[in-house]
Amino acid sequence: MLQEVLSENANKSVVVSPLLVRFSLCKLALFAQETAKDELLNVLGLNSDSMLQMCYSCLKEVMSQFKNIDLVTINKIIVNYTADINKAFLNSSDFGVTIHQVSYKYPKYSVSFINKEIDRVLYNRITDVIEPTDINNKTSILIVNIAYLKVTWEFPFDIKLTKDMKFHHQNGSVSMVPMMSKADTYFYLEDEINNLQVVNIRLASFGLTMTLVVPSTAKGLGSLLKQLSNDPDFLKRIYKKMRPDNVNIMLPRFKIKTSLNWNKFLNKIGVKQIFNETNSGLSGILKENSATKYIYLSNCKQKNYIHVDEMGVFRHPIEELPPDLHNRETINQILADHPFYFSINLQTDYHRQWDAQELLTGVYYGPHS
Repeated sequence: MLQEVLSENANKSVVVSPLLVRFSLCKLALFAQETAKDELLNVLGLNSDSMLQMCYSCLKEVMSQFKNIDLVTINKIIVNYTADINKAFLNSSDFGVTIHQVSYKYPKYSVSFINKEIDRVLYNRITDVIEPTDINNKTSILIVNIAYLKVTWEFPFDIKLTKDMKFHHQNGSVSMVPMMSKADTYFYLEDEINNLQVVNIRLASFGLTMTLVVPSTAKGLGSLLKQLSNDPDFLKRIYKKMRPDNVNIMLPRFKIKTSLNWNKFLNKIGVKQIFNETNSGLSGILKENSATKYIYLSNCKQKNYIHVDEMGVFRHPIEELPPDLHNRETINQILADHPFYFSINLQTDYHRQWDAQELLTGVYYGPHS
């Protein structure tokens, strides 16, 4: 699913969260029946309701720490305001997903109400998640995910080392960007076979890291994405080879905001039945003998934002940082001055990067892309 999104947005910087969509699908799968349940379990890579419960529980501890930094996730399933919804569906918050009832009778006001609720939680930093065309008299179920992250490092970059440098685009053009610099000990790998450098950086929250995958050339990102499309486990094998090493990271400041409707991507990977307006397999969401006869997924909307700079929301005194390694003779250099891949990971064991779950995944093609 991730590769489908990245491929369709070629040459465009994006940040997406298949994991948040996964949590919503797990919630629907608990109440799905027959073909719909089979499709959902197959896509999720699970085979029972007990395995469904593990979908979120193993990450709950890490995700509960988000409040310590400027990372906010919202995961809602919105249904029409009616007495026909099964209370078991309404009253649980499985998988970190909350259920909300909103009257669709007046679509314009429904859109405004949902967006204002999101604005209130995010202090207007991500707006207009739901568009006027997303709700009409046929709308049934809406999935809404949002992720906002101002990256805060465990040990920040020194802003005095940031300088303007060239960023080389895929088409050969060049832009000037503020390039941050920091030398420290990180999990790192230089893969000469696949022409990649990979580094894992801890963030200032338990179990949260950022991984950068930097191809050796400005045109190398396309090859990496193609490799991931053909072999989704490619990076996991790369991560298993990473070892602690001294590395000087040079990374541009950047911001990315992405709006996405997941409907067509879910269809492509085999999630189809739950979109069927007369036979969705989601009748378990309704009470028995309810007046509402049909319930189905209308839209799966997502909007994400990531902001990377030297520090984030904390301002550590520079003297408290580990000794700088810039002047060491034997130090690896990783220079992200051309398009690269990145992920924000949830991992309870920092030494097992390959077991991490990617909360956010993205590609950066440079400024104005």
